[in-house]
Amino acid sequence: MVDEPGLELIAETAPSWQAEGPLAARALEVAERLATRLSEAGTPLSPTRLTIRHAPAEHIGLGVGTQLSLAVSRILLALAGNREPPILTLAELCGRGLRSGIGLHGFTRGGLIVDGGRGPLRTPPPLLARYDFPAEWAVLVLIPSPMTGLHGSEEVHAFSMLPPIPEAMTDRLCGLLLLGLLPALIERDLPSFGAALAEIQRRVGECFAPAQGGVFALPGLDAIVAELQAQGLHGVGQSSWGPTLYGFSDEPAERRAEILAHLRQRFGLKPDALFWTRASEAGATLETLES
Repeated sequence: MVDEPGLELIAETAPSWQAEGPLAARALEVAERLATRLSEAGTPLSPTRLTIRHAPAEHIGLGVGTQLSLAVSRILLALAGNREPPILTLAELCGRGLRSGIGLHGFTRGGLIVDGGRGPLRTPPPLLARYDFPAEWAVLVLIPSPMTGLHGSEEVHAFSMLPPIPEAMTDRLCGLLLLGLLPALIERDLPSFGAALAEIQRRVGECFAPAQGGVFALPGLDAIVAELQAQGLHGVGQSSWGPTLYGFSDEPAERRAEILAHLRQRFGLKPDALFWTRASEAGATLETLES
């Protein structure tokens, strides 16, 4: 989980259901659906005005849909007097966590999350491990184009059409995680962490290649990945279905600024499409504002 780009919203009682700001229509849809479900259960919600102060774009590999749904649900329940609903309750109310538990567990706890994958039960994948991420490891986020990754019904169809992952591949991925990535994280060994993550990304990308046309979501992304690696970034990969890319660095701020300037010029990127951020260690926070 990362600090930026973040999501911030305000909720206050109002005469009718309203929403304004980026992703307002999506937030209002989540709110009205939640209100309907709770009303049917005998616990109606009061009409609310939602103001989204800032939010990243949806469907670019940042899990925005999950975070927005959880945030709206949590803040509405808080207004109704339930400030600490269990994450599984939130997930069930807003229909999230059906394929991955990372967004759910990260919402409540932040940090680096490992879930147990989807089992035979239709319940969110369980949390297996959660670690603080080294504060000295900066995270580069690169959003190369307005193209969006697979989502909604297209994503469901893509998963249904993918061939089963061979057991040998699953064994290798588990080995990379348990014997490579996590030990390197605990030992603060960024090169080893990056090597394990890069191989995980490549192998998973190969599994997804039939749905996205290659290891990456766009043909030109491999050139950007190669340049990020040439600039000394570790663990370079694509987030979810892309097109967002990421990498890690422990270089000083001056060197990281040079990397940004070089990449923006080389690939014609806008300032808000490429930035450094840090890991989020707290998950979502809730504040009561005095009127």
